[in-house]
Formats: sequence, C-alpha cells, structure tokens
Amino acid sequence: MANDEGNWGPAILALTIAFLVVVLISLFLRILTRVWIVHQFWYDDVAICLAVLGTTIGAGLDFKEVNYGFGKHQQFLSPHNLQEFRKYTYGEWIQTFATLMWTKVSICLFLMRLPNSRALLLPLQCAVAFLLFSNTILTVVWIMQCQPIHAAWDNRGTCMSREAKESIILAQAVISVISDFAFAAFPILFLWRVQIDLRTKIGLWVLMCLGFITGACCLVRTVLNSQSVPLDGTYNGIINWLWRLFEVQIGIIAACIPTLRPLYLWVMRRVGGDTQGLDTNIKFPLTNDPKSWVENVGEGTENGSDTAMNDLDHDHDHDHIHGHGHQRKDTMTDDLIREGILVSKPMNTSVRMDSAHSEEASEDPRLENEMQKYGIDDSFV
Repeated sequence: MANDEGNWGPAILALTIAFLVVVLISLFLRILTRVWIVHQFWYDDVAICLAVLGTTIGAGLDFKEVNYGFGKHQQFLSPHNLQEFRKYTYGEWIQTFATLMWTKVSICLFLMRLPNSRALLLPLQCAVAFLLFSNTILTVVWIMQCQPIHAAWDNRGTCMSREAKESIILAQAVISVISDFAFAAFPILFLWRVQIDLRTKIGLWVLMCLGFITGACCLVRTVLNSQSVPLDGTYNGIINWLWRLFEVQIGIIAACIPTLRPLYLWVMRRVGGDTQGLDTNIKFPLTNDPKSWVENVGEGTENGSDTAMNDLDHDHDHDHIHGHGHQRKDTMTDDLIREGILVSKPMNTSVRMDSAHSEEASEDPRLENEMQKYGIDDSFV
C-alpha cells in the first residue's frame, strides 16, 4: 500500500467524512419524506436515527484513531499513541455492533409495516427480538473481554485470547450476513403478488433489495476477519476497517433509499411537470387528508385498466388491526400506498361502474369531495 513511512491517515479521514455527509443527507431526506409528504414517522425512523447517531460517534472515533497513528505502521508510533489507538479501536467496535444492530432493526421494522399477513409479520417480529438479544449479548461479551476492562488497551490485566476475540466478531458477522440477505429477499416474496405493472414491481425490488450489497460487504469483512486483531493493527487493519465502513454506511443509505420514493415522485411532478419515468398506474395524493393516504388501488391488469375506486369508509369487517395498532385494508397494495411507496390513482375513464353503485357514489358527499381533490367530475361516473 505504501512504504514503511507511509501515512494513510488523510485518506481514512476523507472517506470517513464523505460517507458521513452522504449518510446525514440520506437521513435528512428520509425524515423530510416521512414527516412532510407521507405523514408517518414511526419506530423504524427512530431506529435509523439511532444508527446514524452511532455512525457519527464512530466517525469521531476514527478521527481520534488517526490522530494517534491509524494509517501508519505501529513501529513508528510511541507507546502512548499505540495505547490510545487501541482504546479508541475498542470503542469503535462497540459502536459498530450497535450501529449495525439499529440499522437492521430499522429495516426489519420498515418491512413490518408492509404485510397484512400474520404469516409474514411474525417472522419479522421474531427477527427484531433476535437482533436485539444477540447483538446485546455480543456487545457485553466484547466489553468484558478483559478484566479489568482497561486491560483491553493497556495490557495490564487478563484478556481473552486473540482467537476468542475473532470469534465474537465472526459471530456478529454471521448474524449480519444472514439478516442482510433475509431482509433483502423479503420484498421479493412480499411484492410477488402485488397487482402492479412489472416495471414498477422490478423498480421496487431494486430499491428494497439493496441489503444484498451490505451483505456482500459483510462477507468480505468476514473473510478478512483474520485482520480484526492484526499484529500491526494501525496499518494492516485498514482493509478490515474499510469494509466495515462500507458495510455500516452503505447499510444505512440502503435503509433510507426505499423511503425516499414519495419524495422522488413529488419532485418529479412539481419540478418537471412531466410524468415520463413515473409509474403510469398510480397518482400521488398531495393532500393532508389522512383518508387519502390509504386510497385503494384496484388489483387489475398490468396497465391498470381494471382499477376501481373503493368507498373510503370501508366496512370494518374487511379491516384488521396491524401489529402496531393501525387499521389496515386487506390488500397488499394498500400497505404499499400507506407507506408512500405506491400512490393512488383516480378511477380510469374506461372503468364502468354498475348503476346502483354509481347512484350511491353520487349521493355520498364525502366521496364527491374526494373526487374533487383529484379533479374528477360527474363525467367519470
């Protein structure tokens, strides 16, 4: 990488700052979307905020590590600098465990908001419990690796063997890989039966399956696990740190991207005034009326020609209570609309309603108000 007197510290700081800026921008846009456009700020957003807080602390620890020699061969460091470097590296691994945990919990909670099937919801609930429990145990074990604790960086005490420390990191990596690939595959299973056109479905798969990237980064880090406690930690540990950076930061960005779809649609319509590139089977409801957030989309053909408008005051027999207490309609498409991933479209002119339903709709002032919001007049009925 460099000669014996090389210093990779500036490059480490540049990467740290660059990724942190992108992560903070992603978080800002996510909060903007969830609060201002979708009007649904939930526990998954809180969890990702905790993850970003963790990675911000991690960036601060990286600065301290570089200040004490990270990026240089440790043979050129003073005993004091080497000890301080080990202290901050010890803290950075704790931060890494916590940040990865909250990122995966956020992704899992986000996925929990989508399915109205208990068969899909229960495994996600169990996954959240397992992530919290397993990562807490691993973090406690890592913290207590030496007695007293400060022996982890000053060697004045009794510590676990190097193999035992690597086993802790390996166990955390295995959990990360399995959860990353499982959560990335879940949208494929969930969206398989959603009645939307194929192009939109593939686009959503791409947006929601970015966890495969973080899983791949974690696999590389696991292969390089032998460098987790290297003999020349300030220099040979750079590669391991780099893949950890990719895993953590890309994981947070990947968790935020699917939630930004409503913002993308809003910007495209407001700025461009052009629907090219937008989904032709949906219409974004720019309204503060909560009822319109769950506007039903018909489960028709690919081009949406069978779409029909359902009564907003749906009978309670067709609703059920979701795990976090909200009433949900019994279609997967409604779940996606509720989260702002899909947005509703007014009734197509080619749709023909039976005369009884048409007469009932025209006499319902609430439905007329909803139709006026979308610019639908009596000629549609």
